[in-house]
Amino acid sequence: MQRFTNILYCPSSRTHDPEAFARVARLAEQNNAKLTLLGVVAEPTRLQRLLDHTDALDQAQVASRRALLDKLQHWTTHTAHGRVEVIVDVGKPALAIIQRVLSQGHDLVVVNDAGYPMSPLVKRLLRKCPCPVWVIEPTRNRTPRVLAAVNPHPGEEELNRTILELAASMVDRYGGDLHVAHAWSLYSEEPEGTVFNFTPAITAEALRTETLAASQQALDDLLASGTYADAPWNVHLVEGPAEHVIPELVREHGIDLLVMGTIARSGYKGIVIGNTAERVLDEVRCSVMAVKPAGFVSPIPGSST
Repeated sequence: MQRFTNILYCPSSRTHDPEAFARVARLAEQNNAKLTLLGVVAEPTRLQRLLDHTDALDQAQVASRRALLDKLQHWTTHTAHGRVEVIVDVGKPALAIIQRVLSQGHDLVVVNDAGYPMSPLVKRLLRKCPCPVWVIEPTRNRTPRVLAAVNPHPGEEELNRTILELAASMVDRYGGDLHVAHAWSLYSEEPEGTVFNFTPAITAEALRTETLAASQQALDDLLASGTYADAPWNVHLVEGPAEHVIPELVREHGIDLLVMGTIARSGYKGIVIGNTAERVLDEVRCSVMAVKPAGFVSPIPGSST
């Protein structure tokens, strides 16, 4: 099962969420992972420096850093985990987070800066952070429910296995119900009931039956191919576009955590989040763990500090 060794938690500066911190600290303890709390103080803009005295701005920045550092250090008193570090940077939050991931080798970023639609911070992380990003929302359910959204197509096997490993690991550690979903559809369907103008003899219904069978086989093969094979999966194979199917499954089954890929192709420097993933994430009202494929290269330069 997937294990994390170096977790970065970046709580929203607007509010302290004790339940979110407790879940992150518990995950770090269970993995014996290092946990870093990162706070970011905004840097004064050029206009502010022109209008205000530099000394006064610098003093205000020092005071803000001290206050935030004290707050984060106080949070650490609520966990017995001995491997917790507190850092306060100055700059833009998304940039500071990604640079720290690149320089310090974090393998999971957790943020509780949720919002609907997605906040600019979350969008930037989903587009450019190279490691998994967990946008955490506390759950009130006694039995957490986790949904892995996969697309078992050739070329995406490694990404799908990572999604399934993460979902199964979360249920293994926290308990709960484990779901997997694949939204399948025909490539093209004409109103006359046929698909592909160059194959008029093939009816839409025949191709639908064939596509469903192939999707079922691909999903079965995927679920049987990894360390998660014996996990108690509730399987949902649903016809329709993923941007409609996945949010509906989240609502219907009261999902607390959705694990999904944000990009289907690897090796593309700076590629943005896929349109389908962005539409799904704008619709769901639960925690999300977003994964990028192996070979993804963040366009953000790493920090040497």
